[in-house]
Amino acid sequence: MPLMEIAIDIGTSNTSIFASGNGVVLREPTRIAYNVAAKPNRVLACGLEAASMIGKTSENTAIVAPVLDGVIVDPTAATAMLSYFLKKVIPDDTYIPVRVKAILAIPTGLKSAQRRMYEDVAFNASRRIKQVVLIESVVLSAVGIGLPIQNAAGGIVANIGGGACEIAAISLSHIIAGCGLSLGGELMDKAIVDTVAAQHNVKLGFSLAKRVKEQVASLYSNDLSFKPVSGMDINTKSLTSVTIRASELYSILHPYYMRLGDATDSIINMCPPDAAAEFNKKGVYIVGGAAKIGGLAEALSKRIGTRVIVPEDPEYATIMGAGRLLSDKELLKQITN
Repeated sequence: MPLMEIAIDIGTSNTSIFASGNGVVLREPTRIAYNVAAKPNRVLACGLEAASMIGKTSENTAIVAPVLDGVIVDPTAATAMLSYFLKKVIPDDTYIPVRVKAILAIPTGLKSAQRRMYEDVAFNASRRIKQVVLIESVVLSAVGIGLPIQNAAGGIVANIGGGACEIAAISLSHIIAGCGLSLGGELMDKAIVDTVAAQHNVKLGFSLAKRVKEQVASLYSNDLSFKPVSGMDINTKSLTSVTIRASELYSILHPYYMRLGDATDSIINMCPPDAAAEFNKKGVYIVGGAAKIGGLAEALSKRIGTRVIVPEDPEYATIMGAGRLLSDKELLKQITN
């Protein structure tokens, strides 16, 4: 029976799938739409299609986010969504059935029952999956950006996901110090929505807040960028326009990133002195979608007193690391042993 190897990252905001020999073959929002009028609830759409329905549906349609703060909280919805995605990726050939081995990214510090839940989601999503290997997302991110994690003092990585941030010092292929923060891209989007509502009396949609953040925000205090956007006047309930300035977004977002800097500094200080010195010399790597904000490296470097590096395409670090391990069996063995 042919063997197909894949890697899966079910994040708060996006789910990615890597297929050996083909690279990243799917990246779609971690969302599923149900018809709640049907009993049991009927799946209407997943991924991009489900996300496009947000704010546009009747009361009979529910848009569900199966992952909250980086952790699967609705395994039934996660399974149904992943099953939908895998049908796009795994050949459904009755005559030549494919056996699938999967690497699945997971949050750091899961208890045994939670780890089993992640395994169950993968196994139940496709009858083709016969083996699941669980590896912490932050370790996969380090592999994805090419850090020599198999060495002593392999590197320090902070992964800012949609729902949470994980920071880890990695040595000899294992985490020697780490922590998690309730700090992610979606939390920042909500802060933008709430602040614009309070200061301008205008309600923005979350998708619009995310676009404004990506197009205008930076960690430069003197950034003069701005963007006119449309939202709903909270008093009149009518459509209106408001100009969002980078200086406003700086005030909203800067404290979140400084929390990241303080936590990273604490992780370095938790390491043995020799390792801490080596980590300081190598610098700190920041990955995840929220790492793309302008001025991040400079702002964090100033905060923690060491070099900060944001690699190219930081949002793909985790899934690319998982993909690399599909072909690097020796490193995979070191990580899982």
